[in-house]
Amino acid sequence: VSTQSTGINKMQASTIIIFLSVLVLGVLSQTPTKPVWPRYFSASVAQHHYNNREPPRFFRWFYDSEKNKDRLDGITEVFGERTWAQVIFDHTIQREYVVLYQPSTVSCYYRNINTTLPKPNLANVEYIGTALIDDLPVYHWIETDRTRGITFQYFETIRYREPKRIDLSSDREDRSETWLFYEFNVCSQDPELYDVPAFIRATCTSF
Repeated sequence: VSTQSTGINKMQASTIIIFLSVLVLGVLSQTPTKPVWPRYFSASVAQHHYNNREPPRFFRWFYDSEKNKDRLDGITEVFGERTWAQVIFDHTIQREYVVLYQPSTVSCYYRNINTTLPKPNLANVEYIGTALIDDLPVYHWIETDRTRGITFQYFETIRYREPKRIDLSSDREDRSETWLFYEFNVCSQDPELYDVPAFIRATCTSF
């Protein structure tokens, strides 16, 4: 009796294992839900342009949809000199502030916003599959606008569903670029981070 009972248990165990394996494979093969661009974050970014000889740009990007502001921190070149720059975009009033820091010197400039930062509407992207970026498993999405000749690719981490890479190419403009995201933190920031200090803003010059 015990031998017969053991045989039944082994069969049951095998059936359960097969069922679970099929279930796991089914879940993994399912198309994930559409991605959503974060409402706020901070991230280290490498931006690559492929149609010119510009070197890659590296900067820290802060974004808050409720404040409707962005901020970029990084090294830039002004008048042939490398300098630390903070660029704040106030989309509510359509104004861009550029604050440049050099030893013992701070200068500030402003203008109407003349820069586009990617905040894609991901509602129409199509799922391609999975890939690896820096050995991290990612979902791969794509959207093609044949009328305008634009191809947009979006990669997000599978584990946290956070942006990892954006590819944008335009046949009409013969332009392509890649944004790679590192140290991506989905969290709100100190509100003062998006404001130019009053004593610096008082010295700002239009450009």
